[in-house]
Amino acid sequence: MLNKPNKRIFSGLIILCAAISILILRLAWVQFFLKDRHVPNSEYSLAKMAEVQSERETILDTGRGRLYDRNGKPLAGETIWTVAFFPQEENKGDNGNVKRDIALNRVAEILGTNYKALFNKISPLKEPILWPSAATGEPMAITPIQAEEISGLGIDGLKVLPFARRYNGDISGRQWMGYLSEAAPRSSAGLRIPMKGTAGLEKTLEPLLRGVGHTEAYAQVDARGNRLPGSDIKVRTPANPYYPLSLYTTIDMKIQEGIEELAVKAGVKEGAVVVLDAHTGDVVSMVSRPFYNPEKISPEGGEWNNRALKAMEPGSIFKIITAAAAIETGVTSPGELFSCKGEFDRYGLSCRQGKGHGPLTLEEGFAVSCNTVFATLAERLSGNQLQSIAMALGMGREITWQADDTLGMNHLKPLAGEQKGTIFNTLVTDDAGTRVQTAIGQRDVRVSPLQAANLIVTLLHGGEVTAPRILQRINFANGQKLMDLSRHLAPTPFGRISKNTAELLLSWMRKVVTEGTGSSLQSAKWPLAGKSGTAQTLVKGLPRNNQWFIGYGPFDRPQYTVAVVVQNVAPGNRHTATKLFGQVMDLLSETSPV
Repeated sequence: MLNKPNKRIFSGLIILCAAISILILRLAWVQFFLKDRHVPNSEYSLAKMAEVQSERETILDTGRGRLYDRNGKPLAGETIWTVAFFPQEENKGDNGNVKRDIALNRVAEILGTNYKALFNKISPLKEPILWPSAATGEPMAITPIQAEEISGLGIDGLKVLPFARRYNGDISGRQWMGYLSEAAPRSSAGLRIPMKGTAGLEKTLEPLLRGVGHTEAYAQVDARGNRLPGSDIKVRTPANPYYPLSLYTTIDMKIQEGIEELAVKAGVKEGAVVVLDAHTGDVVSMVSRPFYNPEKISPEGGEWNNRALKAMEPGSIFKIITAAAAIETGVTSPGELFSCKGEFDRYGLSCRQGKGHGPLTLEEGFAVSCNTVFATLAERLSGNQLQSIAMALGMGREITWQADDTLGMNHLKPLAGEQKGTIFNTLVTDDAGTRVQTAIGQRDVRVSPLQAANLIVTLLHGGEVTAPRILQRINFANGQKLMDLSRHLAPTPFGRISKNTAELLLSWMRKVVTEGTGSSLQSAKWPLAGKSGTAQTLVKGLPRNNQWFIGYGPFDRPQYTVAVVVQNVAPGNRHTATKLFGQVMDLLSETSPV
């Protein structure tokens, strides 16, 4: 018989054995039945999580889809070479190896730093890093030649790896591309949660751009965070042949970059330039000022807003609409003779600071942008006639490419944020004063630069309104085509203007350049045609002008239509929009086979 002390020992052993048995059973249950169960809020199973906990990794590619221009040049998601440093093996943390020190000295030179700074940064590493650029803080890009040289040095814990860089850190006028929201904090497994599109194409194409898994470089480490001896640096990918998707836009980056440079040199602080393909209506370039940096978004500054899609006062470019309405409704004829005394009899309207144009035809009035001629036409037209012709030509409504039930999306509209603009803010009125101000592009009229450029495409197409397209096709990662996004029109219940009227207006735009307000463009490389405009507006109570020039070129074989607007210019300043229009057309002439 056991005495009391021995009974206590025996009982304790029984309890201990029971606890150990329960633990063994629990481990067996986990090992055989729960190992494949996913951890909550993680993409990993329990078995995989145990393995990950002994790894240290860095993300090389989030798996987000790539955006390209029409020639295949990367816009977002460019692959670069960069240098990755991993935790060293425990016995390799000193700098006593002369050969290694010499190699690190060379790496430091390539990375634009010095040996001491490099050594101090990489020696205590417990997590891998991609060497950051001093300018942006993002992984630093090196050339293929530099990548080959660094790889040849054979430095332990260093590896040259491909990295999918979303943006290059530059400011630009590509607000149509948008930006991503800030990265979420790392998960418990040390993995960064993918970012999400917040504006522009990054947002509207989010369901297509969203990745199916990331690519990472990793190595095994011990409990102290040192790399395990003999542990190679490996790369793990989703190994999916179809994703990420490649999305091809209609943008030509060479033209885009050239126009951005021209806008800066012209001193444009606020405004936009839109270039459309005259044959297809596709967006070739879309520049917005001020520029923005997709990696450094300031919600208060608003630079990320795409001014090419914003409706604003058009001034005299709206006279194209008024002329079309007058001809289509028969309230005038091209040969009618008008008389301009410099001051209109009503509404306080004047021409050329009170200097009259004298007798002139409608064509001549269009060329010199005579307010008297167009005020006279406005008095003859009804508000409904102005409104319906404007709508028929793509004003006062959304016009960009869009489709329902496409690619798994209920509604796909790549250029979201498009403002439809206005003709009349209230119900269509028959007040003559309102019509007169509307006819010259003032009062309630608002037009976006995209609509203005597309207006010229519409005339070139005989009055049919095309839907400007910025996304043309989508491919799988293996190059196989997923879908072509076919072009389509943007019709309206108001019908269309006649082909004869469209051709007449296009010919009058040539006279604007040869004899009218655009005569400074006669020295351009191409014969050009267009219409100028200056809209009066107020900014914080101060009088300001929106300067416009819209048109096409070359006149005899149209290749492009262009809309230029320079916003909030002090009255009396030179017409920068006309000059910039000519410079843009000269740039286009250098890239065109015509």
